[in-house]
Amino acid sequence: MKKTLFALAASALALCATSMAGNIAACPDDYPAQAASYVESRLDDARGARVQIVSEPYRVQADIEDYSDVEGWGVDIRVRSRLPGGDYGNYVSYTVLFVDGEPVALCEDTEGLTRV
Repeated sequence: MKKTLFALAASALALCATSMAGNIAACPDDYPAQAASYVESRLDDARGARVQIVSEPYRVQADIEDYSDVEGWGVDIRVRSRLPGGDYGNYVSYTVLFVDGEPVALCEDTEGLTRV
């Protein structure tokens, strides 16, 4: 009887976890390259930009444009790009958001970005 109750409880817990995580696509294996490419596409002048990945992917939830409570993955990066005079500026920190395996926004494009 105890084993049956334990098995039933474990099954219910697994089903609940699966239903909660089922809507989130995995972060792609090549997230460093995709994050760097996405950020460079957003820079005014990406020539010579230096992008450093500073975190592993982690789950996030945010409001992006007209969409509320979008769930995906966040990857923290630092970017150093050229200033108009040709010199390099300081590193600037960003978070790249991945939804359905694609980079879709930077932290500055969101409201209420929270780590889940």
